[in-house]
Amino acid sequence: MIVDIESESFVDVNPAACELLGYSRAELLKMDPASIHPEDFDRVREEFIRDILEEGTGFTDDLHCLKKNGQEIPTEISGAALDPAPDGERSNRMIAILRDISDRIARRQELQAKVERLDRFARVVSHDLRNPLSVIRANVELARQNDELERLDKVNETVDRMDDMMTSLLQLAKEGNTISDTTKIDLEDIARKSWDGTSTDEATLAIESSVSFQADPERLREVLDNFFRNAIDHNSSPISISVGAIERESVNGFYVADNGPGIPEAQQDDIFDWGETSVGDGTGFGLAIVTNIVEAHGWEISVTDSGEDGTRFEIIGIS
Repeated sequence: MIVDIESESFVDVNPAACELLGYSRAELLKMDPASIHPEDFDRVREEFIRDILEEGTGFTDDLHCLKKNGQEIPTEISGAALDPAPDGERSNRMIAILRDISDRIARRQELQAKVERLDRFARVVSHDLRNPLSVIRANVELARQNDELERLDKVNETVDRMDDMMTSLLQLAKEGNTISDTTKIDLEDIARKSWDGTSTDEATLAIESSVSFQADPERLREVLDNFFRNAIDHNSSPISISVGAIERESVNGFYVADNGPGIPEAQQDDIFDWGETSVGDGTGFGLAIVTNIVEAHGWEISVTDSGEDGTRFEIIGIS
């Protein structure tokens, strides 16, 4: 594209520019640069064109072009002043080359997403392995004190589960928010397995109803682990936790509820955010991990008050 700097108008355009922007040559020659850079042209004038006039060349990769169909595309632009006039005066025209960098931006965003997933992976590992490690320590200590070798079976089971957890976490970190390997699971069965690794004398679990659905068992167990641990850590004992199926019209899912003081309505929109916690020594990762796993399954999660003024988490969209 050849641009008259003084009048800020197009002098000539090539077929590639027409194809990129969706205009005919005749249409573009009736337009001005501000028409295709409506959000950026003041900055282009101050920075890019200034460099052309002062240095003879200019470049920026922080530019958006508005196509004829209204689509906005990220572009880079490089330019150079044309040869000076025969009388030695500075040229008032420049040649500008636009390039669509949508693919480059998409790759950059993909790489950034991978970095963020790896960062979350490191935090998830440190958070979710804390509970099984506590189970191992407690059972080894009891086996040592009471010569109860059968407790080592529990240790072995927990170590196996940690290995499965690491495998699934690495898979999720690699693939992002997708889960491909699912199997038919029973809510009551997996809830009781989760409770066996989380249970405490300070809380009780009641299975009010059950439902079968497709899920990644290990990832779903992480969801329940976090729900149970969250209820225990955020409420005074004794605490009652209940699990059951949701079967409303056109809605299938399950819930986990407790009889604690509940979550203030003003905080309910924020509790699923990374780093959000109401406990001084909490990490704020538990419910964010839950949300990540729920969304990876294609489900939806919400929080409300339970019938006993406590907290009720609902997950819907199961099949």
